[in-house]
Amino acid sequence: MRTLDTNYVAVGAFVLAGAAGLITALALLTGRTGSADMYYTGYDNVSGIKYGTVVSYEGYRVGQVEWVKPYGEKGKPRFKVALAVQEGWEIPEDSVAAITSSGLLAAVSIDLRAGRSETLAKPEAVLQGASSSNMMAVVSSLAGDMGDLTQNGLKPLLASLLHYVDTLGSTLEKTAPDLLANMQTLSKDLSKRGPAILENAESLSGRLSQAGERVLSDKNIDEMDKTVKMMGELKATKAQVDHLIAQLNATAADAKPSVAQGLTDLNHTLRVVSSSIDSITVNMESTSRNMAEFSRRIRDNPGLILGGGAPPDEAAK
Repeated sequence: MRTLDTNYVAVGAFVLAGAAGLITALALLTGRTGSADMYYTGYDNVSGIKYGTVVSYEGYRVGQVEWVKPYGEKGKPRFKVALAVQEGWEIPEDSVAAITSSGLLAAVSIDLRAGRSETLAKPEAVLQGASSSNMMAVVSSLAGDMGDLTQNGLKPLLASLLHYVDTLGSTLEKTAPDLLANMQTLSKDLSKRGPAILENAESLSGRLSQAGERVLSDKNIDEMDKTVKMMGELKATKAQVDHLIAQLNATAADAKPSVAQGLTDLNHTLRVVSSSIDSITVNMESTSRNMAEFSRRIRDNPGLILGGGAPPDEAAK
């Protein structure tokens, strides 16, 4: 009877040990080996994110994804992701939960990139999410861009080039004989006239060289230096003239009231002379008559100048 009881105890202990090992293995496989704090984040795309996806903090594994749930935000689909992080792990509240991949074919994971805030995020807090930047997504985007470039850029460009090549080919096919004939004629003319052209070119070059030597002679250079100096003096003279004109303008501006007063006085004088011009004219006419009478009498009797008497009183007659 004692032997039977001993066997039951051994079997029970074996079963308990197997169950404990199974639970430990499951915990290790799922990444849950103890209590965890829950944090949440959100993404527009959760490709490769599922239950059990590794959650790391600056590359160090600290937990796993618990679940992924879709929801809408401003008419756009979004996905809420629950992160089970090792209990008590300190995470700054401005940390970013970024979807990353360590290699081209490696599984994606969520890496918590530490922020600079001194305030720690509390459990159940929502962390900022960053979209995936793994190599496959980049390659996929690049392939899409290349396909778009090929479809909308290269194909129309190749079609245009082929059209131009066909057009140019047909044109050359039609005009090539005449073009070759003209080129042969031109080549023959050049071969005949080439020596004369070269001789003329050499002559022209020699003349230009001589002209240059004459232009750049020491005498001309001295004259040009003098001209340059004279231009500098003319600039100084121009500045002086400008200064003088400015002074004259200033003087004219200062004298403007005096000139206006002079014109006013002249106008007054002219009006006085105009008002007295009739009497002046009468007096001048009387004077002219007296001078005529005096001249007549002097011609009749020149002795009147030396001892002439008083003229007879015409009124007494």
